Amino acid sequence: MPDLSGPTPAVSGSIDRSERPGRVGLLLVLAGLLVGAAIGLSFVANEQAQSLIIWLLALLAMAGVFFLFAMAIGAIQLSGQGGRDDITKAIVDAAPEATVVVEEGGRLIYANEAYLNVAGGDSFSTLRPVERIFVGSPEVSEAIYRLSQAARDGRSHAEEVRMSPPPAGGARGRDFAWYRIQVRPLPRPGRAASLWTVGDITAERERQENVFQELQHAIDYLDHAPAGFLSIDPTGAIVYMNATLAAWLGYDLAVVGPGGPHLSEIAPAADALIQNAGLPGEVRTDRFDLDLRRRNGHPMPARLYHRVAFGKDGKPGASRTFVINRSAGAESDEPQRAAEVRLARFLNNSPIAIATLDRSGRIARANASFARLFGTLPRHAVAESAAGAEEPNFAESVVERDRPALDAALAKAASGLSEIEPIEVMLVGNANRSARVWLSTAGGEGAP
Repeated sequence: MPDLSGPTPAVSGSIDRSERPGRVGLLLVLAGLLVGAAIGLSFVANEQAQSLIIWLLALLAMAGVFFLFAMAIGAIQLSGQGGRDDITKAIVDAAPEATVVVEEGGRLIYANEAYLNVAGGDSFSTLRPVERIFVGSPEVSEAIYRLSQAARDGRSHAEEVRMSPPPAGGARGRDFAWYRIQVRPLPRPGRAASLWTVGDITAERERQENVFQELQHAIDYLDHAPAGFLSIDPTGAIVYMNATLAAWLGYDLAVVGPGGPHLSEIAPAADALIQNAGLPGEVRTDRFDLDLRRRNGHPMPARLYHRVAFGKDGKPGASRTFVINRSAGAESDEPQRAAEVRLARFLNNSPIAIATLDRSGRIARANASFARLFGTLPRHAVAESAAGAEEPNFAESVVERDRPALDAALAKAASGLSEIEPIEVMLVGNANRSARVWLSTAGGEGAP
């Protein structure tokens, strides 16, 4: 917390009158007893008076010796020399936060140097309480009222107020200042008291405003980037969509986001984006070429780079999805590459489940329909996030009794046979599902 002291008149240390005042009544009673004893002795015979005086002097002498020993061992201290922790008091005296202690009835009993600077006083006669220093706008008055009410009720409370202009003894050279004012009950013997602290948080608020402005600039840069960006949660809800992608799809930026269009509305064939599975702690990046649906129902060819981080329990988090527009006029690749992209979009949008398997049945690539039917996708990551991770095996989606037939068909396809009879297999899961599988060689080395 920055120091609240400013170029105010020099203040020397703190002021303190928290010591309990001496008991004048007890002193008067003691004096009365001595006077009464002297008067009583005047009515006693001389012989008896002498012995009584001796006993009285002996009693007073014993009391004096007792109090001397008590003072020597620290059991009794003279008024104004009450025991206190000098280290902790020095810490509070030099604290940068203005600190003041107020008893019931508004009597100030302690103020450190920082508070004297803020209040612009140097003695209790010229010192003002917090309620009289921070006055101004209705917002400030309401905050001070809530603090005063908490002090009366013995509760802790804190408020942040903006003073324009700052208090006369506060921050100088500025048109305004932010203060954090706190009050809490102070346990002490005797009358109840409240501890008030006042801290200048202007620099802290300025840092927060600067961070907020930088965040706004970053969001603005992302919104107007030349590529689309969106974030999708595991349920398919669109958490965020930038302005570029919203404009491509014909949506108003104000309606996208939480409560706005669902993934199924802008990408009906993109179930693979939310039905993928990963390993605990894995960060997976997949690439998809598919058609997005504009608001008017027309398709928009796009390439998606879809990154999902999986938690320690294997559950996916919100995605970071980068979108490249592949529409006519936005295509910048060579014709051969464009043809490959169109073929990939055709396969991804096909209602038939299509996948590329290796000789052992592990899935190399698959379309969205395959993911909907079998609930699994390969880990063909763009980055090296899936290095060393095993691809899912198609046989794991088939019941045990049909796996030999599937292995035999895979072996025929891997050997180069062009005509392979389709096989009927039952799928694992609670539902009674079956599928007809066609296999053919893909022409790649080691791939059926």
